[in-house]
Amino acid sequence: MNRQSSFAETGRLWMEDALNRAVRSDGDHVVFAHAGPLDHARVQALLAEAEGRSLKAAEGLVQRKRMMNVLVEGLENVSRHVHDQHAQAGFALLVRTDEGYRMSFGNPVPMVTATLLTHRVGIINQMDEADLKDHYLAILGNSERSQHGGAGLGLLTMARKVLRPMEVRTARISPDASMFMLELRLAA
Repeated sequence: MNRQSSFAETGRLWMEDALNRAVRSDGDHVVFAHAGPLDHARVQALLAEAEGRSLKAAEGLVQRKRMMNVLVEGLENVSRHVHDQHAQAGFALLVRTDEGYRMSFGNPVPMVTATLLTHRVGIINQMDEADLKDHYLAILGNSERSQHGGAGLGLLTMARKVLRPMEVRTARISPDASMFMLELRLAA
């Protein structure tokens, strides 16, 4: 098995594991489960699928906007922050439940990035709503932010919209990379 197919298998296995945790009852419905590269066209297709399902289910505008905002952040993170050599291992899934949505996003990142993100999520999970808002506004006001990201706005945006704690899973998959997975819950 070559490296690309090995990474593709890694992403598929991680997605299946996340899917097993996300689907907990017969009433849960998989909106999408995608393993592999997430280019702009695929991200747009997954967003359209999620919005279409939400409209078909006649969900309210507030819930749909919240779900779409979190999806955009999660999908963009997977598509932007993956090493080209590991692009086959990315994945995203969205499951509709009676309580709302469960979603998971995963991709390989440098090991130090996985450690940093895990630490950031831990800190964010301890913040209350006022702290999240203050921290978000402080980062927005930081003129040193880059266009590529990395300032943590995406994590804060998601944290402000989802139920906490946000769950993180990591594992080393190569000498220079770890798989990073973020699991989120969104209330109905």
